[in-house]
Amino acid sequence: MTSLLIAIHVLAAVLLMGPVMITVSAYQGQMMKAKDGDTKALGAATTLHRLTSQYGPLSAIVPVAGIAVFLTNLSAFGSEGRFHISILLAVIAWVILIAVIIPRQKKTLAALEGGDQVVDFAKEKKQLSMFSGIFNLLWIITALLMFV
Repeated sequence: MTSLLIAIHVLAAVLLMGPVMITVSAYQGQMMKAKDGDTKALGAATTLHRLTSQYGPLSAIVPVAGIAVFLTNLSAFGSEGRFHISILLAVIAWVILIAVIIPRQKKTLAALEGGDQVVDFAKEKKQLSMFSGIFNLLWIITALLMFV
């Protein structure tokens, strides 16, 4: 059972986290181009947000499967602090994605599409870049901890 859960955990990390890490990083550039009237960039920003908002919630499979692996073999994983830290970092990263990044992308995209909201795009670009960087860094540290 543990081997199956590890396989699900690793496959979910590769198939879900890779695309999400790329889309959260690429969105800001397309958002700024779209702000200046580039319709292709608006389409790209829309696609990047759609991918982030669809793959993002599914990426919860990664920490959930990690916790399941951890709990199925406590004798092997319970005494390893790196696994405790990895689970914590993965959950923090997921919360940042769901609570901060996706809503900010949604807000800026609505403004780009002619919504009523007034958005300071320069500020949003900085904030989204910061949170995207933190999100990606947490996942990189988590991945490294799995192999140390």
